[in-house]
Amino acid sequence: MHRNYSVSINSDSITHEHAWVLVYFVFYMPWYFGLQQRDISHFFDMYVGLDRIIPFVPAFIIPYIYWFLFVAGTLLFLFFYDADEFYRGFSFLACGMTISLIVFTIFPTTFCHRPEVLTGNAFEQFWLRFIYGADKPTNVFPSIHVFNSIGCAIALIKSKKFKDNKPMHIFAIISAVLITLSTMFIKQHSCMDAVAAAVIAYILYQLIYKREHPRLRQFVYSKFPNKG
Repeated sequence: MHRNYSVSINSDSITHEHAWVLVYFVFYMPWYFGLQQRDISHFFDMYVGLDRIIPFVPAFIIPYIYWFLFVAGTLLFLFFYDADEFYRGFSFLACGMTISLIVFTIFPTTFCHRPEVLTGNAFEQFWLRFIYGADKPTNVFPSIHVFNSIGCAIALIKSKKFKDNKPMHIFAIISAVLITLSTMFIKQHSCMDAVAAAVIAYILYQLIYKREHPRLRQFVYSKFPNKG
């Protein structure tokens, strides 16, 4: 006897049409690096008294560069797991990064308080030199490093996949905390940069994760009907 079995598969998992939002980086990257070419002599120094008592700890270069894996890994997970969660997570990051770029443009800031002599082991010194050489001490307020790490932690914790997964929640929170601390302990950012990033993350969390947006969802899916 012939039996007909059917399996329901989300078309997004095959076509990945939601990749269109990645075009955002075509606008983001030139804007970000273009701002870094400006003369910093008249930029506002974000250094405050609390930064004076925060020590330079070379070992924190490890969570600082781990940020790249954390953000990329989170976006890849969301991309292949669920289009709705990817849209929400990416919208959170893109909104925060765009707000940051606008602030960088209107209110240029710097944080030139890196150590004159590097300490730490060979591995740490190598990556510190690499980061210091590749990333100028500008575009610091708010910290995109901090904002994106918070955003990725929120995305993982709010994901249906990890709804009741306490170890994943702890992992996400610890990752965000270590990355945030690393920005200050390797003297890439002032504590004020981290605070500003956290404030923006809180506001966007209320707007993007705490509220439903049926009209926006309807608009996106009307443009890309295969996602329905």
